[in-house]
Amino acid sequence: MNLAAIDLQAVPGFETTDYALLDGRIVWTGSKARTDHPRNLAHPWHAAPVVYDAKRLRKGAALAWQGMDTHIGLLGWLAGQRLVFPLELARPRLHAVARALRAQDLAAFEAAALRVLGLGHGLTPSGDDLLGGILFTLVHAPTLSNAAWRSAMPGLRARIRRAAESATNPISAALLDDLMRGSSYRVLHEVFDAFQSGEPGRITEAVDRLLRLGASSGGDMLAGVFLALQICEPPAEPL
Repeated sequence: MNLAAIDLQAVPGFETTDYALLDGRIVWTGSKARTDHPRNLAHPWHAAPVVYDAKRLRKGAALAWQGMDTHIGLLGWLAGQRLVFPLELARPRLHAVARALRAQDLAAFEAAALRVLGLGHGLTPSGDDLLGGILFTLVHAPTLSNAAWRSAMPGLRARIRRAAESATNPISAALLDDLMRGSSYRVLHEVFDAFQSGEPGRITEAVDRLLRLGASSGGDMLAGVFLALQICEPPAEPL
């Protein structure tokens, strides 16, 4: 595809990134490295439909968590490690997300989710990636949540989408929207395929590839996946 012949506009404030606007939609235009994602303009990648089993995903995720010796991004929070600024100061906000998710308290989860949007550094802040990992998981394993949650999900996603327009940057908001729809990087989908398979070697390889995504995006999304699958939770906050 000849990108030079396409009418692309810069994303205001993000002119030096590999993202641009095409008819109002954010697309990835990089050419030096292949990024398998639906927003890849030259080579859009879409996951094939897969039906996942929540129990098998949990079992595979538990194997991944038990085998980890490094904890990138918010995986460090789940492991009880000290976080970088400003995430360390935001532990109460992160814990509120985890508590609401475990308690299946939809109102509390929404309130907590809105308070972590845009939290952290980088093109996709850690809070956005964490929420994306949680909501991506609930799309692909809906039986993790009760009937009330499932019926409320479309409205919840719409409200988070609207809040993200002002709470985070436009690129992160777009990628978060993809995650909430259950569509993202190939490496994240491959982690779910590996969890479903239950094969330790395949799980390790897929997780390692995901953890190389961005400075901490892969780890932050994976932390959200682990929380949604409820195979680990952060250590209790000190009283």
